[in-house]
This record gives sequence, structure tokens and C-alpha cells, in this order.
Amino acid sequence: MKTTFPFLKSAVCAAVLLAQACTVDAWARCTDDLAVEAKPAPKSGAKAGVAGRGDVELAPMEPFSQLQVIAREAERRSASVGAARLLAEAAALDVNETKAGRWPQVSVSGVLGTGGSQQDGTTVTSGNQSSLGVNVSAPLWDNGRLSRLTDWRSQLAGAAKFGAAVTTEQVVLEAVGAALERNRYRLQAQVYQQYMRKMGCLVEALEGIVNEDRGRMSELIQARKTQQQTELQRDQALAQSRQSEVRLRKLIGDQVPPGDGITIPLATVPEIGEINRQIEYGNDAQQLRAQADAQDSYAKAVVAGQGPQFNWSLGKTQGQQGSSSVSSWHAGVTVSYSLFNGFSDEATSKAAAKRAEASRQQLQDLLNTKFSRSAEMYDVATSSLDRAKRYVDVLRDSERVRNFTFQQWSQLGRRSLFDVMSAESDHFNLRIAYVNALHDGYLASAQLRSLGAGLTTWLTPDAVSR
Repeated sequence: MKTTFPFLKSAVCAAVLLAQACTVDAWARCTDDLAVEAKPAPKSGAKAGVAGRGDVELAPMEPFSQLQVIAREAERRSASVGAARLLAEAAALDVNETKAGRWPQVSVSGVLGTGGSQQDGTTVTSGNQSSLGVNVSAPLWDNGRLSRLTDWRSQLAGAAKFGAAVTTEQVVLEAVGAALERNRYRLQAQVYQQYMRKMGCLVEALEGIVNEDRGRMSELIQARKTQQQTELQRDQALAQSRQSEVRLRKLIGDQVPPGDGITIPLATVPEIGEINRQIEYGNDAQQLRAQADAQDSYAKAVVAGQGPQFNWSLGKTQGQQGSSSVSSWHAGVTVSYSLFNGFSDEATSKAAAKRAEASRQQLQDLLNTKFSRSAEMYDVATSSLDRAKRYVDVLRDSERVRNFTFQQWSQLGRRSLFDVMSAESDHFNLRIAYVNALHDGYLASAQLRSLGAGLTTWLTPDAVSR
């Protein structure tokens, strides 16, 4: 036994050294970084701005141009935006209808038939009758009722126009959010793919070790389990990315920008003071102001309608009654005044005034909510992006820890496999947290701009300030 022990000891040492060499060699072939993996080059002939079926390859686009494409296509394809614009156009036509009440109204009437008349039982006329009459009338003075009705319709048309802008903003924000979520899960899938590749290299190294030392089979099983779990996380991230892409395609069609660098314009967080100033004159605030003004004008129109209404009229009738030719004409001013209508006008006026006050209270509630929301989104955006910057420093130290841990395990035997896997798990979880912090900041930045003048305004080609 004493003569064979040195031989066995040498064999074991050789096997360990061989296993360590295999481990280091396998691990050295695995590299990763924080950069996004390169995308395949677009197919020849692919052009930006051309929609097609299936997977559409677009030529490289500037980040801001990609956001503009998303906003434009979401606005163009949205049925809700189209419906809101049609309602705004209908409201504008209602204004024209009300204004037409100032013009003279011309009417023509005619009678053709048979008839007669008697006086004291004696037939005066009988036989065929025919007549043709023309009447012209127009308002002369209506106590300002028509002007107030025109104001009412004009303000309702303005409210409808602002409402269409609000709908457009909601659709654009939804599309930009879907694009950001698609990028978030794509990057997560890339991180998990690199983590899985790391675990694959570790499994390969451990397989070489287990071939020489069967007692370390549990370590191999543990590494394989972690590799499989990482694969599940990658597949889940890919599924979420596909689902985000489906939502994005529903909003903008097949003309989906590649998404590379799409977050760059959103990395700049707008000033909270400027956003709050824009909130006071935002489309939704203007819509409520217009609705309140419209109800005030309608209440005034009802009150004006209770006063005397003067109209002028002119008419002439020419006809044939039996064998006699008859004609008549009139010209003058008509006056109408409502003495009692069951208090309906009073109720209508009060109802309009209450609706106006309700709109103003809704406006105040909207402003308070949006001011609070802007402060929240500003804090989320700035803290998330700041956290992402700090993650970079943490990741740098994490990279050193994982390298040292592996070296101590593979070369010095001072660490266990669980230490190695814990360092790897911690590192890649930090990378996932880094990706999430970035995209939380980007999404909050987009929502903050939407609260102010709106993403739609910011993304217009002739925007002065971005």
C-alpha cells in the first residue's frame, strides 16, 4: 500500500489539474458585455416607410425618426382617433347650421285641387282651385339669442377638437409604451441568453471534471438546473417581447421600426416647471374650459329666448279659384313673446349653469391630479435613470467579484461551486435590474411629456424644442 500511494496521489493530482485545465479552457471561451448584440443587416431593397405583410425589414433610422414613425402610424391607423375627428368635424358643421339662422328663409307653397265657398247658404265660388305662394322671413332682433347659440356651438366644436387631440395623445402614448416594453424584454432576453451561455460553459467544464471525479456530480446537476431555469427566464422574456410586438403591430401595423436606439431621445427628462406650465394649457384642460364656456353661452341663449323676438316677413300668393283669379300679399314685422311656459326655460338655464360649474370643478380636479402625477413621474424618471447610472458602477465591481470567485474556485479551490453560481446569479440579476431601471426611466420620461404639451406635439417634424 505504501508503494502504491504515491502513484495514486500523483494520478489524482493529475486528474484534478486536467479538470481544472478543462474548466479554465471552457470558461475562457465565454465572454459577455453590456452591449446589445448586433442585429442582422436589413435585406437589400428594404426601404424605410414602406409597409408590407409579415416581417418588414426597415432601413436604419434615426432614433427620433423612429418615434415619429410610431406616432404617425398610430395616429393614422387608430379608429378612435378617426371617430373623434369626425365628431369634431360634425361639431364644426353644427356651427354653420346655427349661423345660417341669420339669413333670410325663403319658402314656396302651392295648392292644386277643387273646392268652394258659401255665404248665407248661397254658393259664392266652386270649382277647381290652384295657388302658388312665396314667403320670405328673417330675424330682425332676437335679444342676442342667436349670437349666444352660435357661441355655444362654437365652443362645443372647440371642445370636440381638443377631445380629438386628447384621444390622439392617448393612442400615441400607448404605442410608444409598447415599443419601449418590446425593447425592455428584448434586452432582458439577451442578458438571459448570455447568462445561459455562461452556465453552458460551466456545465461543459464540470462535465470534464465529473469524468475524472464522480463525486462532484451534484455540482454538475446544480449547474444544469440553473442553466435550465435561465433558459425558462429567457423564453419568458422572448414571449413578453413578442406580445409587446403584437400590441405594437396592432397600433401601427407592419411598419414597425427596428427599435435600435429608440430610447435615446427619452433619456433627457424635461423640466418639471415647464411641464406644469404646459399642463394648464393642455388639450384636456382646454376641452373642459370650452365645455364650461359652452354651457354658459347656452344658459345665456335660453335667457335671451325669454325676451321678445322680432322677425320681418314678406309674402305673396297668386291663385285661381273657379273662374276667378285671386291674389294676396303681406309685408310686416312679427313679434312673439312667451308669457308662461311652465318654468321650462328657467329649469333649462339653471341646468346649463350647473353643467358649466361641474366642468370647472372637473378642470380643477384634472389639474390637481396632473400636477401630482407630473411630480410622481418626474421623480420616477430622474431616480430610475440615476439608479441605472449607479448600477454601472455596481456592475463593474460585480464583474470583478465573479472573476475572482471563479479563479479562487477553479484554480485555488478556496470557493465552492455555489459561491461561483451565486456570484454569477448576482451579476446577471444586476444587469436585469439595470435594464429595468433604464426603461422605467424612459417610460416615465415619455409619460411626463405626455402630461405636458404631449408626445404628439413633441414628435411633430417642425417641433422647435424636443
